[in-house]
Amino acid sequence: MSGLAQSITRRFRRPAEDSLAVRAAVLLAVLVAVAAVGVQEEFTAQAVLAAFAIIVAHGVSYLRRRSPNWWMKLAIAGLIFAVARDFFVALVANPYDPRIPLVRLFLWLQVLHSFDLPARKDLKYSLASAVVLMAVGAVYTRETSFGLLLVPFTLAAGIALVAMQADREHASWWSLVRLGARLSVAVLLCGALAFMLVPRGQGLRLRGLPVSARLLWVSRLHTRIMNPAYPEDPGTDPEQAPPVFNPQGYVGFSTYVDLRLRGVLDDTLVLRVRATRPGYWRGLAFDSYGGRGWRMSDHAVEEFGSSEQSRIVPRLGPDEPWPAGSEQSIQTFYVETEQPNVIFAAYRPFEVFFPTGTIGVDRYAGMRSPLRLEPGMVYSVVSRVPVPAAALLARGHGDIPPHIRARYLQLPAISPRVRHLATDLTAGVESPYQQAEAIRRYLQHGFTYTLQAPLLPDRADAVDEFLFVTHQGSCELFASALAVLLRAAGIPARLVTGYTTGSYNVFTGYYDVRNSDAHAWVEMFQPGAGWIEMEATPGFVPSSDTVGRPVGQWLAADAASWVLGMFVRVVQRLPLGRMGGGAGDAGVLVSATLVVGILGGLRLRRRLHGSRGIVERGYADMLHTLARRGFRRHAAMTPSEFAASLPVPVRPVAARITRLFESFRYGHRPTDAGTDAASRQALRELRDVVRRSRIESRRST
Repeated sequence: MSGLAQSITRRFRRPAEDSLAVRAAVLLAVLVAVAAVGVQEEFTAQAVLAAFAIIVAHGVSYLRRRSPNWWMKLAIAGLIFAVARDFFVALVANPYDPRIPLVRLFLWLQVLHSFDLPARKDLKYSLASAVVLMAVGAVYTRETSFGLLLVPFTLAAGIALVAMQADREHASWWSLVRLGARLSVAVLLCGALAFMLVPRGQGLRLRGLPVSARLLWVSRLHTRIMNPAYPEDPGTDPEQAPPVFNPQGYVGFSTYVDLRLRGVLDDTLVLRVRATRPGYWRGLAFDSYGGRGWRMSDHAVEEFGSSEQSRIVPRLGPDEPWPAGSEQSIQTFYVETEQPNVIFAAYRPFEVFFPTGTIGVDRYAGMRSPLRLEPGMVYSVVSRVPVPAAALLARGHGDIPPHIRARYLQLPAISPRVRHLATDLTAGVESPYQQAEAIRRYLQHGFTYTLQAPLLPDRADAVDEFLFVTHQGSCELFASALAVLLRAAGIPARLVTGYTTGSYNVFTGYYDVRNSDAHAWVEMFQPGAGWIEMEATPGFVPSSDTVGRPVGQWLAADAASWVLGMFVRVVQRLPLGRMGGGAGDAGVLVSATLVVGILGGLRLRRRLHGSRGIVERGYADMLHTLARRGFRRHAAMTPSEFAASLPVPVRPVAARITRLFESFRYGHRPTDAGTDAASRQALRELRDVVRRSRIESRRST
């Protein structure tokens, strides 16, 4: 029996790998792959434990590389079955997001495999498993910092591959590193080229919608809005209290939108969004305008839940008719910074995957979470975005439902000039949508978008002051003016707050949404078409126009804006970039730096050329011209010897250039305008002789 076991062992035993260079390179690649997964908060602790275990396992495998290790192989096989069992248990518990159990499975498989790496072929399997881990990390990551790990991994993998193909005895460590680095650079360049050339679609095609693990302890729905930046005080009226601006949060995610506030929101990253099409991420809507702000006249919230894990199908009220034309939009939101208990989504949502298992929906199609959105939370929404046909939008007036008319046409006692302006802008225009477009075009010209508009005087109407006095304001003032003018023209409208699409991150495929992307726009109602999104603020592109452009065009524009925004944010973090706290100051600083750098480079180039001298440059140009014909000066030849060795047609003029050079270089004779002119003339004659005589060295031929 022992003889049979020995014969089987001899038959399947492979030569042990003794090269420490190969093992070190493979171990480095594996550790980088584990780090690529460990940067995610969900796997940090497990990745650190796995990294220590892999280091120990590689050491054990090297020490026992010549032993059969049957008992170790059996133990590894049993542990693999145990790990697989845990994977399927976790998968059944959370079928909507299989990534977390999958990553843990790959980590433990890498640890177990590292205990049995006797031969070079086993190390290749370990390297292939590291590639899989890197792929998993790439799928899971939402940050561009993943590229910082991709470079050392490619370098370590390249060195390992070169070392595996090298001679086992005569290859030096330095030569392996040099060849591996060249291979890695070539792979990275090819990958970057492929990344730039491969076209990108309109987004991802989701099969399973990502969502955080269900929060079973959440049982009660809070109907009020919980905004950490603007906490609600039930005992005070926000319109009577003095306005206090908070740059770390948006006032539009509260029960009252105060149009008196002035200030600039910071650039803190709040959301990352994967979506099949760009859009505005709607939060709340407001129907009651009071002259200085917007409120919700109806605070009722209906609760919806589901027993099907995290899938919820909310029903919207009678004020939200189904659009005549629509397209599906699938979005996944990754919360990066604490947010209010507002569930952001593209209008009109009809399927929500949320970790609490229950949500609330108000009378204006705004969705509420039972708790604030915490960092790390993931939820998905499927929406049917209204896309009415142009023929439908061009139709005339229809019957507006009474409940919509009663709620979305009410106005306070506004000034007569506001009503007259609305009448003048819509005179002779047929459909409500075309009337809204006429008002929107009016606001696009003659009005300035700014976040530091003059303060609103006491007892002044915000829209009246904006339209006829200041002509400048924030997006809230532009949207308020459009909504009020629409209502004055008899068109139902409401103010909506949320986030713009954000900047498209070309490396991760996510939309990076920041605090400064908080925005206000308008939804107007047209019979037969439903609620239609209207953008009033200059400089903001409506999502409908973005979708209408070719895919590559809006992706390229978003990618360019992301790169520019990232560059400006980096400059703003510098001490010199904080002159005024705005992007304009940073742009001035960047432009000045570039101009100074260009002028300094030109001056340095001029000084270098001037210090070298006309005569010396002329001799160098002569050597270059002759070298192209095959006449190269050897290091042992003096300038005179080289000139004497040249063919007869070029020898006299070459000798003249050489004498000028030797006098300048070795005779230390200063040059003047005459010697410089003689050097230039001789160089021109040399080039003319070479071109006419067509001389060429036989050795070069």
